[in-house]
Amino acid sequence: MKVENKVEEVVEPVINELGFDVEYVEFVKEGSNNVLRVVIDKPNEAMWVDDCEKVSRAIEDLVDKNIDQEYVLEVSSPGLERQLKNIKLYKKYIGREIHVKLYKKLEDKKEFEGTIESVNEEEQSVVLKVNNSQLCLLLKDIAVAYTTYDYDSALKGNTDNVNLNKLNKFNK
Repeated sequence: MKVENKVEEVVEPVINELGFDVEYVEFVKEGSNNVLRVVIDKPNEAMWVDDCEKVSRAIEDLVDKNIDQEYVLEVSSPGLERQLKNIKLYKKYIGREIHVKLYKKLEDKKEFEGTIESVNEEEQSVVLKVNNSQLCLLLKDIAVAYTTYDYDSALKGNTDNVNLNKLNKFNK
């Protein structure tokens, strides 16, 4: 079992009990350090640095028991533009606009912006609405995907397509 999966399985119940959701867990090499990144979200509420610290303290002993090498534990919020690292997150953000970068060109392009219309867990695929047409992508073909946020509309005060509560969630 991969380190990320083992750690997520152990820490998720603790994180959920504290009132947070696990977006994803990744174990990566950054420079000379191993970094265990646990990205959390607080449903319908603002995330604070204190929240990340609280979760970090609650899970650090559990993590230590499941990783037998040196690492840096990093607990963070996903931010406004959220990376989609697993099928669970694609499902969570159905109806949201995302930006996708592919490993190989499709229809002479490697990058697309569209709205997630559906997700197929069994096939590990996502259907995007791109310019009034549907595009079916396998997750294994996606290099990077993240939700998009219309900063210009938010800053100009155009609230037609912007949920200001979500923006304010991060500005309190």
